[in-house]
Amino acid sequence: MAMRKKANRSLILLAILFVIAACCLYVFPDRWWSRMLLYTTEAGLVGALADLFAVTVLFRHPFGWKWIPHTAIIPKNRDKLIEGVANMVEQQLLSKDLLKDKVKQISLVEIGIAWIDRRPSGILAEQGWRLAAGLLAKLDIKGLSVQLDEKARKGLGKINLSPYAGKALKWVMDNGNFQSWLSQIVELAAERAADERTKLVIRELLGKEKEKFVNQGSVFSKWLKKMAVEIAESTNALNLDDATNVLFEDLQLLIQDLRNPQHELRVLLENMVYQLADNMQSREDVSAAVNEWRDELLEKISLLPTIEALMGNLQKLLISEPGMQLAVKEKHTVNQSDIKHLINQFIASYWEWFKANEETKGWLEQYAQSFVGKMIETEHAIIGIIVRKTLDSFTEQKLVYFIESKVETDLQRIRLNGAYIGSALGAAFYLLLYGIYEPLLKLL
Repeated sequence: MAMRKKANRSLILLAILFVIAACCLYVFPDRWWSRMLLYTTEAGLVGALADLFAVTVLFRHPFGWKWIPHTAIIPKNRDKLIEGVANMVEQQLLSKDLLKDKVKQISLVEIGIAWIDRRPSGILAEQGWRLAAGLLAKLDIKGLSVQLDEKARKGLGKINLSPYAGKALKWVMDNGNFQSWLSQIVELAAERAADERTKLVIRELLGKEKEKFVNQGSVFSKWLKKMAVEIAESTNALNLDDATNVLFEDLQLLIQDLRNPQHELRVLLENMVYQLADNMQSREDVSAAVNEWRDELLEKISLLPTIEALMGNLQKLLISEPGMQLAVKEKHTVNQSDIKHLINQFIASYWEWFKANEETKGWLEQYAQSFVGKMIETEHAIIGIIVRKTLDSFTEQKLVYFIESKVETDLQRIRLNGAYIGSALGAAFYLLLYGIYEPLLKLL
């Protein structure tokens, strides 16, 4: 706008000087300076007016006169101009090769890391939590549970569990206290065996064995056994109550002996468990038996209810019921804040690891560069489309203003140059005609 004022002022000044020069020539017709002033101002005024006309007709009709040819050039060539600008931007200013070179000069991963680090603290973990919660909210729990059940069955069916089970059992034996576990079992057995109801169970078992003994065999054999039992009972040679008491006392003594960790039965049992762990890792027949048990177990049980219940509870915990507990009340509880804190910690620790891991960043950078390169290659034409749509949305007045505002300063400088150069040429022509040409003509 300042340059436009300067150009207008120069035009007005030349017009005033032209009038003054004409008056001076009329008053002083024989003075050389009056003629030179007229030449100078006349040429400058013509140059200024010519450039004003040239600049004006680029964008509009002078004085609104549409009958003047070759005016309002830009509005008349709107479509050609838009296509030319779009092609220039697409093929030159933002060409495929140029964009690819610019992308290669920067690190996309580092830019992404810097952008995320500039965000408020914890924003990454919060966004990760929202993403996880959003995905869970949209999950089809039943459909996903069926798929997980199928995949779990197929996966477990392909795994040879025997070596893993053997290693796990051996690790438990090596790192655990097998004898203390046995002691707990022994104490539990002692508590149960000391109960008077144990005697009733032993008496019932002995009674069943007696009836089984008497009722087996032929008729004569049954009669003979029955007579022998009656005689033994009448002579007190067979007394089930006494036998029950003896067995009950022997059972107490056995349990008392089993309290000793060095008891041969406990040592034998520990050795047998170790041998079982070794056999599960090395013997094919044991491995086959374990795998057969695995297959039978997979056929009989269904993982679907457990998976569906677990997924449903997890969904409710993370989305619907912040106060929901996943464990026994008053013992161990897990609520939404606990899981959210755990996920946030995991995301934060993984983010720090990722920023320090150059190998992972290099791999991701290579992938990002390849992805962006393919995007540029396949979607580059969208640049021209955007430019065309943007310019097409401009009205004629808006398009003229948009272009004119970008080059207004240079256009007004052209007007100034026209005035200055016109004036200089006018003065030069006067000096040439009356300073050089006329004296030479008079000499000749």
